[in-house]
Amino acid sequence: MTKLMRVNRGGDAIEAMRRDMESLLGYAPRFSGEGRIATAWFPIDLVETADGYEVVAEVPGVPKEDIEISLEDNVLTLKVSKRMAELAEGDSVHVRERVFGDFTRSISLPRDIDADRVTAGRDNGIVTVSIPKAESSKPRQIQISAD
Repeated sequence: MTKLMRVNRGGDAIEAMRRDMESLLGYAPRFSGEGRIATAWFPIDLVETADGYEVVAEVPGVPKEDIEISLEDNVLTLKVSKRMAELAEGDSVHVRERVFGDFTRSISLPRDIDADRVTAGRDNGIVTVSIPKAESSKPRQIQISAD
């Protein structure tokens, strides 16, 4: 006769798996509302305007020197290094939910951009990359010649 075993589908097993994963990765991964691991710790938006595109990224607490932005073959890449704050001697962490490490986000852009005029700025933990559209892709007015 086969023996049936009761399986605990939560609780201790999931908690142990979470601890193992944190130990393996060196940080606590951020989970989305559906329980999936998020793809990156900093959220971004890509917005199209009449004159171009804007990529807005939240990178609070990251110094300018630790943010790298590049554009190659119409792929914009943001690389961010967020370092863990040092603890004073004798201090210990009881809860660590902030994510630290090296992160990369890449976004494919449309072909109609002017790569030579891309600019980036940072204000209050928000990086904004402005990518103008190429003049040839913008709508233009056509004048009607006289009869």
